[in-house]
Amino acid sequence: MMSPRLISVLGSMAAVERMFWKLRKLIDGDSSISPEVREMLHVILDAKLLSAKDKIMSDARAAIDATPGSPQAVRDRAYRSLDFAMKMFMTRTAPP
Repeated sequence: MMSPRLISVLGSMAAVERMFWKLRKLIDGDSSISPEVREMLHVILDAKLLSAKDKIMSDARAAIDATPGSPQAVRDRAYRSLDFAMKMFMTRTAPP
């Protein structure tokens, strides 16, 4: 069973990813954009997407750190879940 925090993080990452894939689709569908500019826009979007995902993960880690009253085992499990989510979403290259 996933924690509500992890579900929220995964939902945020999926939403951000969908938004970036929609932008990619718009770029690819616009014939007035030259191939060189299109390629550069994709490189920029890829970098921004990774940055957005990293920010979401940093915020999630900060939220775990901000709850010092929870047992260490619970915090460790939350970190492991985030690490798994990060590996899953950071290596993903296909649209959702």
